[in-house]
Amino acid sequence: MSFKRIAVSTVIVLLALEFGLAGLAKFRPGSTWPQMFLAWGFPPWVRPVIGTLEVIGAVGLLIARTRAWACGVLLGVMAGAIATHLVHGEMRRVILPFVLSVLLGLVGFLWCRASDLRSQP
Repeated sequence: MSFKRIAVSTVIVLLALEFGLAGLAKFRPGSTWPQMFLAWGFPPWVRPVIGTLEVIGAVGLLIARTRAWACGVLLGVMAGAIATHLVHGEMRRVILPFVLSVLLGLVGFLWCRASDLRSQP
């Protein structure tokens, strides 16, 4: 196995862990997530939708057939997070979703590129 493949696989697993844990945290009793979503002006149903998308996206990252789809869904979630933080002047909170977006974009690009190379004669 090449270094590049090991590096990409490691990033995929770390992203899946991050999104899985973040998604599950949105359902944890006593978490601050409900108050944060309300403070940002979102209705109560948005938090469980985002949590579900994060958990499903995390699982999707670990499955080769769904990896590109999962990257796209999670990039959408991160775009919403970035926009939310910018609108509310939370500049420091933009950093994590931005970094995660870059990593998701990189994984998605490399995965799709590798798929294209495998399908060529």
